[in-house]
Amino acid sequence: MPEDHEKLVADALRAQATSSGAHPHTPAKPPRPSLGAGWVLLLAVLLGLAAGTVVAVITLR
Repeated sequence: MPEDHEKLVADALRAQATSSGAHPHTPAKPPRPSLGAGWVLLLAVLLGLAAGTVVAVITLR
């Protein structure tokens, strides 16, 4: 029986929301593509090489 009440309330709320017209449907903007894993990996490798170069120069002085 409680399932019937929940369905009735859900249907009533859905009907009220669609018939009121207070909030017209506006399509959402597509999300921007995130930074790919390849770019992150490339950045990590470059930073590692730079850090290794600095340590090598300091060590060899």
